[in-house]
Amino acid sequence: MKTFRSLLILVAVVSQLTLALHGQESPKQNLKLVRVASLNTIEANKEFQKNVQLVQQQRALAVQILSKMQSTQDKDEHDVLKKQLDSLQKKLNENNDLMFKTYGFSLNRNYVLTVEKAHVHMWVTEEEAKAIEAKSKEKQTEAGQAVEEKPAEKSGFRSLFKKSK
Repeated sequence: MKTFRSLLILVAVVSQLTLALHGQESPKQNLKLVRVASLNTIEANKEFQKNVQLVQQQRALAVQILSKMQSTQDKDEHDVLKKQLDSLQKKLNENNDLMFKTYGFSLNRNYVLTVEKAHVHMWVTEEEAKAIEAKSKEKQTEAGQAVEEKPAEKSGFRSLFKKSK
């Protein structure tokens, strides 16, 4: 019974997490949103999303196993399912602890994922690129910002199209 109760709490918490990650309304209580982690690269963001998906899948599997346990009449099958559920809960708790250590993320909280920085690129001709870069440098100079040349990207999506022929 204790396992069932803790699993129901886990299901409720993860459901709220899923809603919060998808930009639902802020809570009605007087709460403050604080940053717990920054994902500074595309790869870090992908890894985080993959890890969140993993714990959500583990939770969904636990719910399925629990449902089967409740509907089965066979004691042997019930015992096998109970063993699977216990093992899965142990792994889920380990993953939840690792998520907290890595990202400050726990299934016991609601989260909001925000995009803090994005780059928008477009394909242009060489002449258009020079004109845009000159205009950008002019704006930066007018604003009193230092203008620095950035080296060409060596990785990422755009680098796929800059290979030698």
